Amino acid sequence: MKLATKDDLLASSKLVEEKYGSEESYKKWLVELRAHLAMVGAVGHDEFVSPDFQRRLWNDQAISATGNGHVNIEPVLHDASFAEYLWTLKQTPLPAAPLERTAGLVKAWNECVLRLSTLTKRMPRLKLCRVFAALHPEEFSTIAHGTKLRTLGQWMQIPQANTLHVVELHRRVLDALTDALGAVGADPAARMTLPWMLYLAGLEEQGEDAIVEGSATGAHEKLKPLPAARRRRGMLGISGYFDTLPQLLQFAAEGCSREDLKVHIHSVNAKLNPNSIATTINSLIAEWGALVAEGNQIRLTPRGAALLETQDPAEASDWLLTRILGFDHILFALRQTPATQKELVALLQKANPGWKSNFAPGVMVQWAKSMALIKLDHGKKWRLTDDGSEWAARIHWTPECLQPPTDVLTRSEVEEEEEDEEDEEETLCSPNAAEIIAAMPSATPFSPTLVTRLHAGLWLHPRRHFAVLTGLSGAGKTALARAYGKALRLDAGDALAGLCTIPVQPGWHDPSSLLGYVNPLAQEVYVRTPFLEFLLEASGDPGRPYTVVLDEMNLSHPEQYFAPLLSAMETGDDIVLHAEEGEVSGVPPRVPYPENLVIIGTVNMDETTHGLSDKVLDRCSVIEFWDIDIAKYPDWAKSELAPATVETIRSTLVALSKALRPVRLHFGWRTVGDVLGYVRAASSAGSVTDAEALDQAIYGKVLPKLRGEDSPRLREAFKTAIEVLQDAGLAESKAKLTELAEDLKHTGSARFWR
Repeated sequence: MKLATKDDLLASSKLVEEKYGSEESYKKWLVELRAHLAMVGAVGHDEFVSPDFQRRLWNDQAISATGNGHVNIEPVLHDASFAEYLWTLKQTPLPAAPLERTAGLVKAWNECVLRLSTLTKRMPRLKLCRVFAALHPEEFSTIAHGTKLRTLGQWMQIPQANTLHVVELHRRVLDALTDALGAVGADPAARMTLPWMLYLAGLEEQGEDAIVEGSATGAHEKLKPLPAARRRRGMLGISGYFDTLPQLLQFAAEGCSREDLKVHIHSVNAKLNPNSIATTINSLIAEWGALVAEGNQIRLTPRGAALLETQDPAEASDWLLTRILGFDHILFALRQTPATQKELVALLQKANPGWKSNFAPGVMVQWAKSMALIKLDHGKKWRLTDDGSEWAARIHWTPECLQPPTDVLTRSEVEEEEEDEEDEEETLCSPNAAEIIAAMPSATPFSPTLVTRLHAGLWLHPRRHFAVLTGLSGAGKTALARAYGKALRLDAGDALAGLCTIPVQPGWHDPSSLLGYVNPLAQEVYVRTPFLEFLLEASGDPGRPYTVVLDEMNLSHPEQYFAPLLSAMETGDDIVLHAEEGEVSGVPPRVPYPENLVIIGTVNMDETTHGLSDKVLDRCSVIEFWDIDIAKYPDWAKSELAPATVETIRSTLVALSKALRPVRLHFGWRTVGDVLGYVRAASSAGSVTDAEALDQAIYGKVLPKLRGEDSPRLREAFKTAIEVLQDAGLAESKAKLTELAEDLKHTGSARFWR
């Protein structure tokens, strides 16, 4: 097949017409195509804009099939304004000048894309192409798929085939055919189908390397999977996964050198090391078929151009399903039944016995998730999405597995595998602060400023994601830490799987409390801890964040029990777990410090806790918050008390907290919740009034924390608080606080306990 010159195109066109033109399926296709074009051309206004006709216009496959493009367009079919726009497009004569005619169609296409973006979840580009072809058949071929059209454009050596607008590329292809074969007559159908036949002939020349098998009708195509032994072994991880692809492809759209692309990737993510940058480029070339290297120059392939234009992973479905070992295994298996992460990893390790760890399988699962092909259900099992089901429906074969290796690797082969593993290194991208704030639950209304402070403190370093929350007891420090950890994983549907809360205990003097230890009485047994299990899981899943909350972390000395992690997060060295040569109960001797590990500690500073040493403070960001808005306590409305009672409690506690705030003796939401709970429980007995219950609650929950040495500020705080209690009619609490004020005056100090 030669298509570059006028003579080549003429000869090849005659060849494919002889090859396919006599086939009954092609003759039938021409009949159906002509009938469809005649029907669209003759229809009147009222019928054209009706939903029934719009359904025929969009869904009829007389022009072309949509392959994997099963986009739901029901909202489009019932949008009267869109139907009217298409009617106007059909009835308005195109300009006579070729450039103006093409420019007008490009403008109309872009307008349709803009309107469709408000009506459909995914852009139905393939269907839109056949709608335009039905309205103006002399301007379009029957190749609706952008990747296939760009491939043909490259074969024909049309300049910039990968960057031209799809409307203009149709025009360029047809113009080349007109130049070689002459003008089209009154019947455009045969000329419309000729580009497809040229593309089909090119596919057949590729033989076993062809991704699909086409038919002369252009209506159906069938994927051609490579044998397992000829496939790419897994997929390389890219920081950000599919979301990162468009900005990388955009840089290569006009062509660039490999070195320039490396510099650009580093500018997008400065945390990537040279190996990871090389991994990214290799992934775009080998796994996605989106880039091609010609010496030191990099350019887009037709598939890469289509991915850039549509930003739809479906443009690469044929490649991933037929060329990547294991990708079809995932979708084929989930087509039958949902599966856990562990089950999918085991499935992929069976597909490639060379995958001894869960790293390569985990990366492949993450790719499928990033393309919205799979999602976790409430039972923490992966299942297909609607898009995933469409991809899986194209798998008409039983995915093949590799045979277990039988030969011993040579030294050079071992070194090559080790280099490949280095290329697969992956770094977690810093999450988007705005998305985290939006994902925070409304039931815990922490201010965006506070969440931003925590977020910035956690992600200021590429490896050390460590922050400490301090401040008022009961202010929601633990709630904030847990809410942030859930928000980091909210889009994955498994927020709790990425969160581990560790209540630190007094007496933790060494790392074994966190990391476990080898049983001294049974050396083959490793005593594991929840923190260790979480650490190992984070290490094996580098593409997602894992958040640990160390609750009241200063009940013991962090520099003692947390020492190995403090050292590793600073140096990047491994975390040493034990001194044995091999694994003990499945626990390796050491594990790399996970750069996706997020650590949030909470501290209260009182006589029962320890201060934080410089070793800890140098590695963390400290976020202190004392200003708690009692009026914004999230559960006021949930109280079962009478509204008037709730309002009395609210106003009293707001005023009391305001009075005590200058000496930092105010209280947080935990105290508010306890006061409400006390009043509710006491009033249900019927022996005390709501006012008496409130008095008792404040006496037992607020006053015991009041203490301090004599100062003008403390005297003023006590005086104002006494006035609040008097105005609220809380006699018992007022009497106790008056005693404390007298102690302050006569002894120079005051304590509830005396």
